Amino acid sequence: MCCTNWCNTPNLVIKDIEQLVWIASCPFQILGHSFWRHEDAPCDDFSMVLQTSQNGGPKIHEKEPLSSLESEFAYDPMKDKSNKLLANYSEYRKVAGDGSCFYRSFIYSYLELLVKVPHEEELRLIGTLEPLLEKFQRLDLPGSYYHGHDAFVNFILKCMDRKQTLSVSDYEDWLFQESQNEQNFANIISYLRLVTAIQICTEVEKFSDAIPELDPLYPEGWCRGKVIPMEKDALEVHLVALTDVLHVPLRIVIIDISPIAEPNIHTIYESPEAFPVVPRVTLLYRPGHYDIIYQ
Repeated sequence: MCCTNWCNTPNLVIKDIEQLVWIASCPFQILGHSFWRHEDAPCDDFSMVLQTSQNGGPKIHEKEPLSSLESEFAYDPMKDKSNKLLANYSEYRKVAGDGSCFYRSFIYSYLELLVKVPHEEELRLIGTLEPLLEKFQRLDLPGSYYHGHDAFVNFILKCMDRKQTLSVSDYEDWLFQESQNEQNFANIISYLRLVTAIQICTEVEKFSDAIPELDPLYPEGWCRGKVIPMEKDALEVHLVALTDVLHVPLRIVIIDISPIAEPNIHTIYESPEAFPVVPRVTLLYRPGHYDIIYQ
């Protein structure tokens, strides 16, 4: 997962200074290498979202026209790709760059989409969590499983109730106001991190190639340092682990300064045919940061 993988890529020709800058930041994959930067890289080099969140601004912002995204970028390739997104997307929502931008974007987008699907979806999601307590009890992970689980499930049920009594627009307004209660969302994000850690620790063979430092005899050590802390950015392996558990389709729209002309669309998880009504979460990724994007 390290961004220095480009060094081992054969037949790589550096044509100009812009490509050299891209290689130095290494935000995208070359010949199959991951486009996720190392988790210690600062979150979101190209947006003001990090600064506003550090100054006590909102964690989740109002929607903005996607046409305004171009102004956030300094590099022409990123400006061009953001403009090309206008053919298929109309709006985006900034999310704080505090290390939890993936988890916050993911769950907020999912909760927004719940209003458009039958209530069986909430029951399906809650059902995916049933095996986790037993797995957690076998692991050496910190925290209380019950506290996070109850906070998460109770909020899902609250959304289930609201969507049956509110219009789509009123539900969206209600959810946005709820998202401004950071303590509620902090509990939910903490639980999603725990779910991610449980999956990595119980499926060590699946994730060991992506995490060379993962000790098969004590995977909890890596998860304690790289998954559980709220300030730790998500790598691709975190996205895969979380969606493996929740079975929520996830698509990432990538804007970077690579020489590839078009924005890249990366599918992390696709819903099985058995779950045809599961909403698909679509996130916008620029080096080190996630926001929400809307069609």
